[in-house]
Amino acid sequence: MKFLSYAAIGGMVTLLNLAVLWVLTSVAGLHYLVSTMISFFTLAPLAFWMQKLVTFRTPRAAAPVEWPRYLATMATSFAANLGLMYVLVSLLDLWYLAAAVVVTVMLLAANFLVNDRWSFALRR
Repeated sequence: MKFLSYAAIGGMVTLLNLAVLWVLTSVAGLHYLVSTMISFFTLAPLAFWMQKLVTFRTPRAAAPVEWPRYLATMATSFAANLGLMYVLVSLLDLWYLAAAVVVTVMLLAANFLVNDRWSFALRR
């Protein structure tokens, strides 16, 4: 059940990510990797609080420990995201928005496991 909640919130954040990517890349003309970075840094705090409050239901007092752990987890995921986006878009010529969805699905289970077992492990 927790994984479904995590995936549902991830899906909502993914939709926001796709909107930010589209605006920054197709409207503003930024490179898709720059847009990916901006989107990540913009949406990471929202994703953290949504997962914290809805999926993992940890006390607010744990946030000072959880936030750095979450950022460390997501930094690793972010590096994988950028690498996979480059491979899918620049090398395999996949449309950048489709690549973003593929990468999100590819990283979903690993992100959940690390967040469940480490980032938000201070649950009571």
